[in-house]
Amino acid sequence: MNGSVQAVGVTAIAAGLLLVGSYPTEPSVTDAPAAAIDSSNTREAAAAKLSKSRLAASVIFGCADSGDTASQRRMAAAGVGGIVLLGSNPPRDLRSRLRQVQAAAPKNAAPIIASDEEGGFVQRLSPLIYPLPAAETMGSWSKSKLRTTAKKYGARMASLGVSMALAPVADLRVPGSYLDRANRAFSTSPDRTARAVNAWSKGLRKSSVVPVVKHWPGHGHAADTHEQAARVPSYSRLKQADLIPFQRFIAAQPTPAVMVAHVQSQGLTKPGVPASQSPRAISVLRADAGPDAVIMTDSLSMAAASSARGMSPAQAVVAALKAGVDWAMVCTSSIAPSVKAIKQALNRGTLTRDQLEAASSRIQQLREP
Repeated sequence: MNGSVQAVGVTAIAAGLLLVGSYPTEPSVTDAPAAAIDSSNTREAAAAKLSKSRLAASVIFGCADSGDTASQRRMAAAGVGGIVLLGSNPPRDLRSRLRQVQAAAPKNAAPIIASDEEGGFVQRLSPLIYPLPAAETMGSWSKSKLRTTAKKYGARMASLGVSMALAPVADLRVPGSYLDRANRAFSTSPDRTARAVNAWSKGLRKSSVVPVVKHWPGHGHAADTHEQAARVPSYSRLKQADLIPFQRFIAAQPTPAVMVAHVQSQGLTKPGVPASQSPRAISVLRADAGPDAVIMTDSLSMAAASSARGMSPAQAVVAALKAGVDWAMVCTSSIAPSVKAIKQALNRGTLTRDQLEAASSRIQQLREP
């Protein structure tokens, strides 16, 4: 997600803030291990039994301050698919609090707990773990140093009960840009960025923390999407540079998790429509990332996704799901408006139950060892 924080209701907002290219051939179902087939069938059967409210909640990624255990428990009880921890002062007893949150969830539906842990300016858990250098600094490190650092940091995350990092940033460093001013990008070079992204991701996975690469199709050239609509170069230009780190991340991951930005790109999105709500963009990403990849949005409370389009965050959630994303992140004081909007869309036929069940099943696989 992007690093700035804004208040919405009683909850602070921070948006958490793949690629086109070849994707390794997917094995056929008949070639897949029997255990994998059984697991997939179990996930699909579980999704099919969910009520409309539970199904709607399962494809929402909520946000709450790390110390707001009450809000986190309410989200968990509703069956939300995940919770992003916000704020910069996590409570010392975070681990025990998160156990309470998980216990509030319906059976077999404990939310995935995530946090922005890029290093530098964007690092929520540093008071409980330790500060990391900014990505721009770490981009000069060797692959082994990146892997080792990520593995050690990931182990500390996991010990706190946080199993997903909204990182690494695969965007290119564009001098003078929004991300560059915060030192959030590894390098100006696609190759160096890809090397750092994959090393960091491998280290996190060694500690059983799921990495989420962001912000597809590349946020490097964009303005601050928290505040305004933003454009990036044309799709043809992105394929030559910005998309390369995403492509290599996808190729290296067993189950890629990708965050989509609220940026517009000629040839990829229609005028005025961000990638996070563009059927064309999401279909391109799905084709490249594969059928099991988990595609999530940056926070749909950000201006570029909602207010700049004349939409409420709940309307933006429906637009993103309709475009084909699996997981809609919304950093508002309550997920209830989004759940209601999804249910209404199901009733109208704007969204289909089959689509949401497939999305819920993909998200569920991230909970599995």
